[in-house]
Amino acid sequence: MNNKFLGYIFIIGTAFFTAFSYIFGKKVSETLFPEVVAFYWFLGAFIVAVFKRVIFTAIGTNFRVPLNDLGKYKKIMIISSIVTVFGAASWVIALRLIGPPATSFLMKFQVLFSVVLGVLFLGERLGRMETAGIILTIFGGALITYDSSVLEIKGSIFAISAAFFYSILFILVKKIGKDLNMMMVATLRSMGVVIIGFLYLFFSGKFQIPTFYDFSMMLLGGTCGAYIGKAFQFQAIKLVDVSRTTAITPLEAVFVVYLSYIFFETIPEPIKLVGGLLIILGVFVLLIFRKETID
Repeated sequence: MNNKFLGYIFIIGTAFFTAFSYIFGKKVSETLFPEVVAFYWFLGAFIVAVFKRVIFTAIGTNFRVPLNDLGKYKKIMIISSIVTVFGAASWVIALRLIGPPATSFLMKFQVLFSVVLGVLFLGERLGRMETAGIILTIFGGALITYDSSVLEIKGSIFAISAAFFYSILFILVKKIGKDLNMMMVATLRSMGVVIIGFLYLFFSGKFQIPTFYDFSMMLLGGTCGAYIGKAFQFQAIKLVDVSRTTAITPLEAVFVVYLSYIFFETIPEPIKLVGGLLIILGVFVLLIFRKETID
């Protein structure tokens, strides 16, 4: 199968599973600190990853990574975990302040950041139509934040901040993890976030024990978004360039809007919906006209 086609299949899977993570994240009680949610979110992802690894090992698949190769994952584990902590906490705050649809729309600023970072660090070039796509994306973001309350503007800033951190994460994976097993990268990333999160919560005195319901929502959300979704996206990054990988993720926003209506019976305000559609249009322009300049 063509590598690029397979890469887009992984990206669609990323959008689908990540959309469900927005729904589960919104269902978590707001009495929990964002840092606590991030900790249990990735704890759930790590538990599922370990459980899955045990099953795969038992049936003799190639998921296993030789112990003497684990040293190759040390750098990507440490850096990706630190970046993820900031991105995840910002995402949780945005989700609470502006809801799943608006957060998902603004998270598409990953496209803008990834293109800029790709130009700066990966030797990619920027064309006229890509510039037009960036302008549409920025204009769409402006419409989403237009006539918003102070809290909504704050939530929008956190959503865009989360997009920035995750863009850095994808660039790092592209640069460092090119020849690594992406399922192992996703597993070690989850483990790193759990370790960092536990140390922070313990020493800051913010550690909280969630209810069974909240833990279940975080377990499901972490499994869908932090483990399956990101493993698919990391794998896609190996097959296509970073900006194309992030450009097709507007599908995630479409899934999120639909699922928000199904689970919460909410629809974004018309101006925010128009802004979101412009963001989607902008990133599709980037998708269509993006030219790969690196292997």
